[in-house]
Amino acid sequence: MSLIALGLLVAAYPALPAWDAAFLLRLHRYASPALNRGVAIATDLGTYWGVMPASGGLIALALVRRRWPVAAYLTLVTGGSAVLNLNAKLLWHRVRPALWEGIPPHADFSFPSGHATYSMTFVLALVLINWDSPRRPWLIGLGGLFALAIGASRVYLGVHFPSDVVGGWLLAIAWAVGLHQAMFRWWPLRVAAQADLPTPSRD
Repeated sequence: MSLIALGLLVAAYPALPAWDAAFLLRLHRYASPALNRGVAIATDLGTYWGVMPASGGLIALALVRRRWPVAAYLTLVTGGSAVLNLNAKLLWHRVRPALWEGIPPHADFSFPSGHATYSMTFVLALVLINWDSPRRPWLIGLGGLFALAIGASRVYLGVHFPSDVVGGWLLAIAWAVGLHQAMFRWWPLRVAAQADLPTPSRD
C-alpha cells in the first residue's frame, strides 16, 4: 500500500517531482570526475557484480545443504523482485531524470529503482533466513548500509529520483517479507491445521 501511495503522489502531486529534481541538482554540485567513476563502479554491486552472483551462490549453498525451503524462497524472492520491478516500471511509466549532461542512457523507466529493489530484497532475504542466528544484528547493520549506499549511488549518478529509490525499497520490503510470511508462517500453519482435522467416517 505504501508503494501505491508513493506512486500516486509521484504521478499526481507536482511538488514531489519538483523536490526530487531540486535535490538532484543540489547533490550534483558536489560531483567530481573521480567520484563519478568510483560510484559508477560501486553501483553495479546492486545488480550484476554483487547481488545477482551472491544470490546465485546462496541458492547453490542451500541446495548443497539440502535446505529446500530456503533455496525455494531465495529463488522466488530474487526472480519475483525482478518481475515485480519491471511491471511496476511499466505501470507508472515515469521518465528518468535528465538534469545534466553525461548521465548514462537507460532504456527503461524510472519508478521504482531496480537497483534499490534488488539490493534491499537481497538484504532482507538474508536477514529473514538468518532471523534466529547470532549473525542477525550484523546482517541488519551491514546490509542496511549496503542497501542505503546502492540507493544513494543511483541518486548521485542522476539516473533516479530519490522517490524512485524509496519506491524500490518499499517494493522490496513488501515482497521479501510477504513471501517469507507466506512460505514459513502462513503455509506451515495451514498444513498443520489441515493435518489436525478429523478423518471423515466411512460408515
